[in-house]
Amino acid sequence: MTKPNVTILGAGIIGLATASLLLERGCSVTIIDKEGPAAGASQGNAGGIAWTDVAPLASPGIWKDAIGWLMDPLGPLTVRPAYALAILPWMLRFMAASSPARVKASTKAIAALNASALPAWERVWALTGTHNQVHRNGCLEVFDNVAKFERNKAGWAEQKAHGIKIDLLSSGELLDLEPDLSPTVVGGAFVPGWAQMDDPKKLCLSIAGWLEAKGAVFDRRTLATVSAEGEGARLTFTDGKTQSCEKLIIACGAWSKPFAAQLGDKVPLDTERGYNITIPSPGISLKHFMMLPGHGFAVSQLETGLRLGGAVEFGGLDLDPNWKRVDAMISRARTIFPKLDASEGKRWMGFRPSLPDSLPVIDRSSASPSILYGFGHAHHGLTQAATTAEALSALVFNEEPSLDLTPFSAGRF
Repeated sequence: MTKPNVTILGAGIIGLATASLLLERGCSVTIIDKEGPAAGASQGNAGGIAWTDVAPLASPGIWKDAIGWLMDPLGPLTVRPAYALAILPWMLRFMAASSPARVKASTKAIAALNASALPAWERVWALTGTHNQVHRNGCLEVFDNVAKFERNKAGWAEQKAHGIKIDLLSSGELLDLEPDLSPTVVGGAFVPGWAQMDDPKKLCLSIAGWLEAKGAVFDRRTLATVSAEGEGARLTFTDGKTQSCEKLIIACGAWSKPFAAQLGDKVPLDTERGYNITIPSPGISLKHFMMLPGHGFAVSQLETGLRLGGAVEFGGLDLDPNWKRVDAMISRARTIFPKLDASEGKRWMGFRPSLPDSLPVIDRSSASPSILYGFGHAHHGLTQAATTAEALSALVFNEEPSLDLTPFSAGRF
């Protein structure tokens, strides 16, 4: 068949990974993004390829913690008062997605998507020459609360049921692996299958450089509207200029919702605002990526420094950042790492595109089979980028993806 011309809206990791596969298959590729590569959430994540995660955020167990968190404006999960009414419909869907039957279905879908995540990345890393940016030291999950440690064992059992290796560790075993941990830690687990990038922004920029060298075009303009046109799509920019495209992929993360709506697909996408700080001289040294589930954030040693990041704040795209949340994260981190020095560091806040059932949208639009969606990956954008790219590439060529995309339908809501 004739190789199609493909326009991708969004230069984050989803768009970049998809562009690399399409370019390799002979497509002409244009990537539209008002700020260029890795300007959004793709630059500020913790850098983990968390393919071993199978649990959705919506689950019966989360409400045991979430009610308390919601009452704490600096807690791991909170809603800004000014955004409470706006997020209410999303929260009602989130509650519905927390039923045992819905959680079981979401877990099955996430496990299937993530099972192909690392092999898909292996292919993209090899293709783009970025394989030397990945490390495979595994991930530690660390607890300083006995009750939360015991409760998390059900989640580890679920992961084991999906064939994921989990090694439970005592506090002494954790300290042997990471001497800078506080002796107050009570236990945790080692997940050897994890992989981690040197730096997520570096990965994005490296892939973008490879794309440009291979002939991809980056178009830094702001899109206003999208509509179906014949067998393709018509784009209208904020300067009034228009452009037709043969194939269009909407992969602009938290900014995808209005474009899907213009095409007749009302997807309940909202944003989880994530905060982090990257500390160049933290006074501690970590050998492993580390999750602190009881506190709602991660700690990762990147090429640029130690990054503390995570938590969930529902506040939309327009409210100013609440940097006190970073201060709170540092305070909690010091209970785990007493020697942590966070006197200097770069603070950041970004927008995770999130759907109530923790599943992304990977689908054709209802307006045209030539307009595709790849957005809503929430905490797993980096993890799921390459396997999403493979599915989208198959759809561009009218092939049957190896992954069943039914759970990721735009019309499931």
